Amino acid sequence: MTVLERSGGLGGLWRYPEPAGPGPAYRSLHLNTSAKITGYGDFPMPADFPRYPRHDQMASYLQRYADHKGVTDLVELNCEVVSLSRAADHTWLVTTRDRTGAQHHRRFGHVVVATGHHWSPRLPSFPGDETFPGRRLHSFDYSDPVGHTGRRVVVVGFGNSAADISVELSRVAARTVLVQRRGVHVVPKTMLGIPIDEIASAPWWARLTFPEQRRLIETLLRLMRGRLADYGLAEPDHRIFGGALTISDELLSRINHGALVVKPAIERIENSVVHFTDGTGEAADDLVYCTGYRIEFPFLPFEWVFEPAGRVALYQRVVSLAQPDLYFAGLIRPFGAITRLVQAQAEWIADLVEGVAELPPPSVMRREVDAHLKAADARYGPSAADSVQVDFGTYLAALRRQRRPSVLTTRRG
Repeated sequence: MTVLERSGGLGGLWRYPEPAGPGPAYRSLHLNTSAKITGYGDFPMPADFPRYPRHDQMASYLQRYADHKGVTDLVELNCEVVSLSRAADHTWLVTTRDRTGAQHHRRFGHVVVATGHHWSPRLPSFPGDETFPGRRLHSFDYSDPVGHTGRRVVVVGFGNSAADISVELSRVAARTVLVQRRGVHVVPKTMLGIPIDEIASAPWWARLTFPEQRRLIETLLRLMRGRLADYGLAEPDHRIFGGALTISDELLSRINHGALVVKPAIERIENSVVHFTDGTGEAADDLVYCTGYRIEFPFLPFEWVFEPAGRVALYQRVVSLAQPDLYFAGLIRPFGAITRLVQAQAEWIADLVEGVAELPPPSVMRREVDAHLKAADARYGPSAADSVQVDFGTYLAALRRQRRPSVLTTRRG
């Protein structure tokens, strides 16, 4: 086995600082999922970790897990995959580029793509962008608030990164404005003292129907938080679990204290003034775009991963329909911790590679993908990002059903 890693070390997006360049981590980054659930089932996180570990703790944990599994010496660092193609004998031809720029070619029998989807920043454009004289950066390039001290900052976006970054900027900036284009459900990290990912992964939660799960969380949020409109925020146009959540314990508090000002969508930019759709404007020195990432794989043909509209079209979010021995790990966005799900994906992929599990006929895989995309459209809308959204318990059960009972019995034993 060989692991090809583009960066200079293990730890993925949790590595900060990344000496080779920017990345999605920033100095204050912590997990939004608990150590208890985020740790791999066969390698718990250290007992002295806080409930929500820092980025460096998570990165060191992943390094120790690789050591524990004997994977570390199999990793080639600073090795970027340039292209992936088929050889005449149906093996995989992989072209890589090292840190000197030299390209290398090699063959493999199976390929697992585990690049994730937090590496290609998505930047919006607004009328008058070119007239803005200040600094503009994506959250991918953001590291800490120091360089924004005393400045007027507009943060564009309303996801988890936008919440974290705007909260910490509000402590040093002269003025911090958060742009909310549409309503999003804001959820605390814990509810009734229980981490929300521990709720999502609990057996009792899985026994509830989806409507029951939704009613329970909506009731708790009304009791604990009240209406988002009371904070000056747009109310979501969808019910809970009908889109991505913004998880933050501090965002609403900073708004309540007047440290954060919330504005609707940007209409245009005129020099240093950002104009909003409510008719107001704000002078700004810096624009910070927390506007997410494109899901893309430049080293692969588009049709191996996506359907024509750009949504991810993989059997069980893992197997390429066009190339059934091309696998993807971690290309999901769960309500809950991702690590246990990636572990289940890896175990299934290992079964397939070893030949102890088999894929169903192509027609069956196609129907599963179509059903998933239809359900995602109905629940979230037809966006590419939402095509990788999964529910923790339901998806984990689906992965386990792909494995033969004899395999599960043997490996548990």
